Amino acid sequence: MNTPNRDLEKKFYELVCYMVTSARNLVAETKLYGPFRLVDSASRLVEILPQVGVDSVRLRSIRQQIEDGKYTVMEDESTFSSYLESLVMALVQSMDE
Repeated sequence: MNTPNRDLEKKFYELVCYMVTSARNLVAETKLYGPFRLVDSASRLVEILPQVGVDSVRLRSIRQQIEDGKYTVMEDESTFSSYLESLVMALVQSMDE
């Protein structure tokens, strides 16, 4: 029988597995996969946080922006770089909230 803590532990474990295997795979993958995997990990973390009582409009907003643009990595480096820059600016703007 799964308890809430066990379910939560499993989700964090899966996130850690994703991050560690991503790090290993990045040795041979293209350079843009690193930033993609980092923003994807951030999105996954924000998705888990409400289950531990951490929920906020600004985190949900950033997660939505990540989900809306993370696949621009498939377009070209300039587009993906601009997308990452917009994420950074969105974070800076929401720091005082």
